[in-house]
Amino acid sequence: MANTEIPDYTDLTCTNLMIKLKILLKKLPNGKKIGFYSNREQYDNIKKPFDKNPYQFQGEQVGDNKYLISIHKNMRS
Repeated sequence: MANTEIPDYTDLTCTNLMIKLKILLKKLPNGKKIGFYSNREQYDNIKKPFDKNPYQFQGEQVGDNKYLISIHKNMRS
């Protein structure tokens, strides 16, 4: 993550977050990752679609309803 400030997307709807992530990940170079904060509902909804090739999903609970999410875009083989 290039920025030291991690974006907080906890106020977005799941649909708006998915749209934002698809746009961000499409522009993301292979081998790089994005990080952001989400809420529990978002975490549950984005985990499965972004935990398969070419992505690697990682999430860690950091508060009652807050998760630190990292999605790594792997190199295509």
